[in-house]
Amino acid sequence: MKGFPIPLILAFTSSATRRASAFAPQPLALNNGGRKNTNKLLAAEKKDDVSNNILSSLQLPSPEAVKENILEGNVGERGESYVVAQFSLLFCIAIGQVGDVVTTILGPIFIIAGLILVYKSAADLKDNLSPWPVATDPKAGRGSLINEGIYSYIRHPMYAGLLLGMTGLSILTDSITRLLLTFALYLVLDAKSDFEEASLVKTYGSDYGEYKAKVKSKFFPLDVKSVFTNR
Repeated sequence: MKGFPIPLILAFTSSATRRASAFAPQPLALNNGGRKNTNKLLAAEKKDDVSNNILSSLQLPSPEAVKENILEGNVGERGESYVVAQFSLLFCIAIGQVGDVVTTILGPIFIIAGLILVYKSAADLKDNLSPWPVATDPKAGRGSLINEGIYSYIRHPMYAGLLLGMTGLSILTDSITRLLLTFALYLVLDAKSDFEEASLVKTYGSDYGEYKAKVKSKFFPLDVKSVFTNR
């Protein structure tokens, strides 16, 4: 660099720097139109996110999950009686009439419940089943004291089933006469059960006395909830 004048060197350096700056990448500057487009894109994305969140919150559970929830648990321990009462009242409210609902729904329910109760009683009695209100002789090899199954809740569930079924038929047919006859049937079965229990005490002695003390209900359980919840 010796022999070159200093002003010339400075001029050359400044010119080279300007040329290098011209070829260097420049930051992109957004004009007003670019900023507006960017804001629109961000707003659209935000709107889509909000819509997706709303749709996700409104999505119903899958039918498979609902089916599994319905089938889960043990029958009689899931509060079925509350569900039946809930939907029965909703139905009554929806149609605005109670009389027709009692006749067309409660009647058949009582009839079906009575039939089930009679069948279950006969099944639990096994070889003890007889139309006569006397204890089957254990010495004959058929008689035994039944204190399990439905008989662990009610001492005479078969009579209870008959009364429940006849009450349902009276309601279904809207018959006061049938209802009065059902009450008469109750009086007959009450007397018959007393005669039967005297025979059971004679046959099984203190065993039946202990059973009677444990199961206090003759026809219908004092604690109706215990039948549905096993408590």
